[in-house]
Amino acid sequence: MVMVGRHAAWFDRLSGWALPWLYRTVAARVVADLRPGAALLDVGTGPGRLLLEVARRRPDVEVSGVDPSADMIGHVAGNAERAGLAGRVRAVIGSAEEIPHPDASFDAVVSSLSAHHWADVTRAIAEQARVLRPGGSLWVFDLRGKSAPGLVAALESRFSANDITRPRQRWPVSLLLTCHRAVMAPGAEPA
Repeated sequence: MVMVGRHAAWFDRLSGWALPWLYRTVAARVVADLRPGAALLDVGTGPGRLLLEVARRRPDVEVSGVDPSADMIGHVAGNAERAGLAGRVRAVIGSAEEIPHPDASFDAVVSSLSAHHWADVTRAIAEQARVLRPGGSLWVFDLRGKSAPGLVAALESRFSANDITRPRQRWPVSLLLTCHRAVMAPGAEPA
């Protein structure tokens, strides 16, 4: 689903008002796992709320996002400017299935609340694995009961079963969110 115009503006406002807890939760989980100077990509970044949260918590981390909506990319820029993070937060048009970045560009790739919108789950996971550096983590957070069909099979097609986990969320977050984490084995080449 690509949000444009007033729908994009509405989601920008809603995410800033109703979802800060979600972005704090996801950021806390992900940044604890990042090495100093790491690069993070948020897939389906929307208005960039997760990017802002990560940038605030970890000034050393390079934060980037992709979203298929040019309107959402505009909201990322505006939100970063208002937060005083314009020089630290970047976002470009792209989708989960077509990420406009080179192979092995990121130490972490994160998706929050977008996997159930992916047009092709297998292709999306393959593309996200492609831009992940060896030793890096792919995190997929989604609404409980809304996870994309075939997500686990897609993860298993790109990552070793030993490198895929389902980290538990704290209550009450666990009532709403599921989490899948896959680690690209050191020395692995993008498939």
